[in-house]
Amino acid sequence: MSASDGRPPSADTNYAPTFLVVTGVFTLLATGLCSARICTRLRPKPNLRIDDYLISIATILCIVDFFLSLTASLHGWGHHSAYVTPPDVTMVMKVNFVQQVVWIAAIALTRLSIALSLLRLSHDRYWRLTLWSIIAVQMVTYAGHMLFQFANCTPLRASWEPVYDVRCWPRKYVLVFGWVANSLLVLNDAILALLPIHLIRTLHRSPREKVLICILMGTGLLAAAIAAYRMGLSNATFAGDLLSSTVMMSMWCMLEVLLGIIAACLAPLKAPVERALNRAGLLVRRGQATRPSFVVSLGERDLEGGREEVPPSRSTDGEGCKDSVHEGVGKRERERAGVATVEVRRGDGDAV
Repeated sequence: MSASDGRPPSADTNYAPTFLVVTGVFTLLATGLCSARICTRLRPKPNLRIDDYLISIATILCIVDFFLSLTASLHGWGHHSAYVTPPDVTMVMKVNFVQQVVWIAAIALTRLSIALSLLRLSHDRYWRLTLWSIIAVQMVTYAGHMLFQFANCTPLRASWEPVYDVRCWPRKYVLVFGWVANSLLVLNDAILALLPIHLIRTLHRSPREKVLICILMGTGLLAAAIAAYRMGLSNATFAGDLLSSTVMMSMWCMLEVLLGIIAACLAPLKAPVERALNRAGLLVRRGQATRPSFVVSLGERDLEGGREEVPPSRSTDGEGCKDSVHEGVGKRERERAGVATVEVRRGDGDAV
């Protein structure tokens, strides 16, 4: 294949190394955080939920996508097609087709995992209605992506090799669907990132810790920003030489899903990280107890009874006395230290 005037371009391109380095670093980071999240769910006893399974599958799909990208780059992906042999061009286009299918599944599972994990934080009717609406929109959107991926052109092999009698849907329909679907997904990302903030305000935490929690939850806004940015790249990407122009677009797509995985795994790891720092003596002094994770504080609800279980940070003992977690040292810690506890009750003038 050659340039539009029949002559090859003056210089070749090679964008694949940039793609592999950037996505490789974030893939390792997302894999490590996801592995740590699953390990915390397995100790001291297995407590895996549906959102843990979904985010694990999404992470595996990202790893698969990275190796598909590596395979495509070995066949010339990132170079101008004028410098790549026709068999290699066909191979690259075929691998890119599989990459798109894997990416659609990975980003869908990531967003579904985040939405399902947020469902456990509150049983408010409007909270759950909002999240279920987001889940429904996502499922319809990704079903549409898969439909366009496999039914856009007939026969299907026209997606990766030249076919004489090919029939494809008008390009304008694909573009309109892409803009509408991606706009909805950007909006969903922003809602998922900002939705927990009003719950965080109700927690018994210091202002500094609340800010940290908001930052952890707000990491998802980066994924939304990337999704909005890559929408503007669509026209230029598919108007140029597909072998070279699609690399940077693919990089932003991968960063979108990888940042989504990172955001989904950061918040559940807050409590384990605090415990590890406590054991190492890097966070608080010996004998001081940290407050439980805000995910635990918000998640301890009783669905069946319609009542909320009081988390340790706000619990009371049998006599209505506030638990000593907020005071720095819990009862168990005092017993473990051998310190006797004396409770004084005021009755009808008697002191015990």
